[in-house]
Amino acid sequence: MAVVAATIALDYHIRVLMTHTHSEQGVLEHVFSQTKAAAQASTSGGMDAIERLVQCGLLTPEGIRDHAESILKDRLELLSGSLHSEKHAARLLLPHIFRDYRRFYDLLFVDISSEDDPEVAALVMEQADLIVVNLSQNQVSLNNYFVANGKAPVPEHKNVLYCLGAYERSSRMNKERMIKQYGVKKSAVGFVPHHIGFMDAQNERRTVQFLLKAREARARFLEFSEEAYFTAAVRRLGQLILKTLEISPVPELEAAND
Repeated sequence: MAVVAATIALDYHIRVLMTHTHSEQGVLEHVFSQTKAAAQASTSGGMDAIERLVQCGLLTPEGIRDHAESILKDRLELLSGSLHSEKHAARLLLPHIFRDYRRFYDLLFVDISSEDDPEVAALVMEQADLIVVNLSQNQVSLNNYFVANGKAPVPEHKNVLYCLGAYERSSRMNKERMIKQYGVKKSAVGFVPHHIGFMDAQNERRTVQFLLKAREARARFLEFSEEAYFTAAVRRLGQLILKTLEISPVPELEAAND
């Protein structure tokens, strides 16, 4: 979610907000924190600030914007998780965010997991215009989802896309086999390639810098570029998301020319 949201924000004249439903800060805060000091930020912003405003009946669209951390100026922002809230807080706060975020943002990405409160996961999926299910190339995990229908099944009436994470193109369980074996529409599947550089960038809190550098790579005739392959795959997934949502934003290059 992090890399796709950032790529959409870089590629298009569009404003994106990210958040998650976990009861504490985690991966998103880590990968987008530029310094250790930022990673250990106080409770002045994020969900803790939203909770205070909700309790006082003072939350406004401006309040969401003002308490989100800027990742890419005027393009990508993160509403970080709480440092102290109880597990039930997400159920109380998310409806307010769903109601007000559109004033300043074009897209809202919400990360949920199978470990979350089932009521919170159901709330997010019911409100979502699109659900992206993150999968791996592990046969057991795929069977558990498609055959056993996991703990948090996606509502049947919702638009659904599938993302194969840490994708290995040389694996026998590739995208094409997964589509054929589980009867999934080809147009509903994307992937984010496994890339050591991207993994290291996440660990070292320089995700945006990695993406900017990877975008400079160009595929050459008869020469494989891992960076160009990574960027192209992530862009295709972002375009698939926008197309499914029927959003046609202005590409960054065109916006700059205007």
